[in-house]
Amino acid sequence: MKYYIAIISFLTLVIFTQTSCEKVIDIDLNESDVKYVVEGVVNKDSLIHTVKITKTQKFDEATNFPTVDNALVTITDNLGNSTTLTFISNGIYQTSNYLGVEGRIYTISVTVDGKSFSASSTMPYNIPIDSLTLEEFSFGPTPVSYLIANRIDSAGIKNYYNFNLFKNGDLISGIFLQDDQFADGVEILQPIFGGDYESGDTAVLEMMCIDANVYKYFYTLSINAGGTGGAVPANPVSNFGSSCLGYFSAQTFQRKSIIVL
Repeated sequence: MKYYIAIISFLTLVIFTQTSCEKVIDIDLNESDVKYVVEGVVNKDSLIHTVKITKTQKFDEATNFPTVDNALVTITDNLGNSTTLTFISNGIYQTSNYLGVEGRIYTISVTVDGKSFSASSTMPYNIPIDSLTLEEFSFGPTPVSYLIANRIDSAGIKNYYNFNLFKNGDLISGIFLQDDQFADGVEILQPIFGGDYESGDTAVLEMMCIDANVYKYFYTLSINAGGTGGAVPANPVSNFGSSCLGYFSAQTFQRKSIIVL
């Protein structure tokens, strides 16, 4: 199953607050609680992992979200291997020598201004991309091509995939997800509908194998961004729970490119 919605960045979405339809409540939007936003990733086989921390703002303030530069951030796996991240700049924290390993459960802990947040993510086993191909579609006068990450799905294991797409060096806006609900243990030849590549374009695909909770986060983010059913946008389902916004993903990472002929 594949979902795609072209959206603005996550940090512009979090200005929406979750409301209740059970009863009418008068809310002073200028006094709405400020929320912390944590976005963190641990990549397979990498030693350097990055966490970004920002804060939302009140409705009468500018939309540029302030960075958080005074947090204590640690990552620990289920074997007890732990590291404290170093503040780099502008809300960015990084590890320097902490190996991401398939199958391990990673937990991030963030302490800032007397508050603490934590989330856990299990790094899936990698599903290698055998090849990157294109499939042409004629939706209009000019045919366009879409990428296919050809791969063999692991049988008996729920697999979830998140993609970044680039066209001639530019990141394509959108959320691109697939799972193996209808392709368990078989070759996946499902196009990723984004990019609208034409002859001469350079197409780049990044594929991340992610766990179920991170998939749910991005799926609900795409639903909220699309405003389906006329619903009021709500915060995506975070593996931090309700303590803060954002997500933490332990994931595999692959990158491949192709030139459209």
